[in-house]
Amino acid sequence: MRIFTYSEHIERPREEVFAFMMDFRTAPRWRNMVRRIEVIGGGPVRQGSKLLFTMDVQGQIKQGEVELWLYEPPHRFGQTNTRSGVTGVFEYKLEPNGTGTTVSLTADLRPHGVMWLLLPFLIRSSRLRFRDQLAKLKQAIEQERSPGKP
Repeated sequence: MRIFTYSEHIERPREEVFAFMMDFRTAPRWRNMVRRIEVIGGGPVRQGSKLLFTMDVQGQIKQGEVELWLYEPPHRFGQTNTRSGVTGVFEYKLEPNGTGTTVSLTADLRPHGVMWLLLPFLIRSSRLRFRDQLAKLKQAIEQERSPGKP
């Protein structure tokens, strides 16, 4: 079930935005709760890569595995994970738009079993968690090369 689509225009070329998003060292600057992202087993990122997310969730450090189900630089990438009876499927699309790039994030949730009963809560909490992510991305990347920045 599609739970949201968010978009943001960023005044940078698509290739630069994609590279910034896939540089996992920048993740804590724009991804809510994320402290670190690592490629499990090392190596270059590709479709099928497994990523280990380390997150700060309500004061506790949690880790979770995510799979890149889609990886098409510099156009789009997608992540999926299943945790606590819910599968989340996320896709980022990057489209050239004038002198910059429009980044869109869509999310689908698929609850399993009794987790269907919690669907309204899951939708609300996911929307709150991700609603400002692209605005944070915009701020982080546009500050990265601000004129006059040392």
